[in-house]
Amino acid sequence: MIRGPISLLVVGAVMFGGVALVWLKPQAFERYLPERVMALLDGGLGQALNSTRRTGDNPGALLDDGADGLVALGPVAALAGNRPVFIPEVITGYGTGVGSDIPAEITTIRPISGCRLTPPLAGTAVGHVTAGETGLRLSFLTYNDSDLAAAVQGFVDRYRESGPTAPGDGSELAYEAYDVAVTETGAPVYLVLENARGNRIWNIHLAPGARVERVILLGGAHAGVANLDPVVPVEVLPGEALAACGIVPAYPPNPGNRVFAALKTGSASDKAAAEARLAAIQDRVGAYNTWFRDSFGVPADETRAGFAGGTVSIVGPQPGAAGPKAVYAGIQGARIRLTQDSYFEIRGQVAAGEDFAGRVKAIATSFAFGDLKSLRQEVGF
Repeated sequence: MIRGPISLLVVGAVMFGGVALVWLKPQAFERYLPERVMALLDGGLGQALNSTRRTGDNPGALLDDGADGLVALGPVAALAGNRPVFIPEVITGYGTGVGSDIPAEITTIRPISGCRLTPPLAGTAVGHVTAGETGLRLSFLTYNDSDLAAAVQGFVDRYRESGPTAPGDGSELAYEAYDVAVTETGAPVYLVLENARGNRIWNIHLAPGARVERVILLGGAHAGVANLDPVVPVEVLPGEALAACGIVPAYPPNPGNRVFAALKTGSASDKAAAEARLAAIQDRVGAYNTWFRDSFGVPADETRAGFAGGTVSIVGPQPGAAGPKAVYAGIQGARIRLTQDSYFEIRGQVAAGEDFAGRVKAIATSFAFGDLKSLRQEVGF
């Protein structure tokens, strides 16, 4: 007699779980689901639920030509020239469940001084990768006193508005992972890895026989590499240094970009503004291509492999049916070299009260004369 209601409850639970996966992404459930279930979510179900177009044998069907750039809507990676390819066709064992992974070794590196980077050697293949947001936040983060001050101000504002609350945990300051699969085996590879913003760890996965000559990390705040042979040199030129050198990364907009939409359907004033913006973009693209070619011997726009939204880029050819494919190497137990700010922490390995949230609360409490309740009386801050 109660079979019907129970069935409805089961269906409701499944639907709720599906919606939760779409909005929160599989990584949000790492603490609660078995490893084998997480692997299923990472490898197929999670990607499918996060896709609005998830069928077809053509990887282009899973690449959205959006207003802000190309976005992978399923398990597709970027080849040079931003040609899409299915991830399983280029890398074996791929997974995105990295949120709780702990490296075995972390070494600090420093950005270079000046604007000159070591050029590629003759006969080297240059691989060029760009990365936007991936959502693959790692278990470690870095920050400075300005970050703490901003978080304290936000905490105080929320406390005054709604009463007792928890400070933020600084998750937006965590390093994000981006995967680079190297399938080029005919020559040593010189990697130019370019980040749009934030803190980035580039995770390197090699096909059998692939060799990396040097790694250049451009842009963003802080950056590092995982699973790279420790003898391979790494040079870093972060976003602020790029700007100080007069270098502004720029690429031609994708066909679906909003600037072209305005040219097609906008008012006269919208079209005039879009034309001016497009002309400015083209000027920046030309300037960046010139610098990139002078520095690395290849143009930036033609060699770029990386969507505005995605998690994997390929350096080298698309493997045939027999390979050689790149072999996935995890963050867990990896060697990582990175730049870092004044503070660095790994989740779960910091003493109570000394993590980001603890520091924020302690600073706020100090300014509130030892009692956060006084913030409700509009104590100056």
